[in-house]
Amino acid sequence: MPDGRYRYKYDEDGKVKYAYSWRLDHNDRMVDGKRKDVSLREKEKEIQANQFKQIATNGDDMTVLELVEKYIATKTGVKVRGVKETFSKTFQLHIILFQ
Repeated sequence: MPDGRYRYKYDEDGKVKYAYSWRLDHNDRMVDGKRKDVSLREKEKEIQANQFKQIATNGDDMTVLELVEKYIATKTGVKVRGVKETFSKTFQLHIILFQ
């Protein structure tokens, strides 16, 4: 960001959201004059944990198809290209063909 903050972009319920922090890692010094806050990496881990928990806790009233589709949707921002496609192909092979 032009003002020196770091930004993490994520998807929540189909909407793009952002998390900001003045520090990238927990070892970084805090910018003078700014309120102490957790680092962006810590916020990122918390967001990902919350997204995973939502899948796990809502799984009791979901079909396997809905659960896998929701899991695949959380694979945004993965650096390894093709991970989402691999999950999708496996899903189509093993789940959709046997309906």
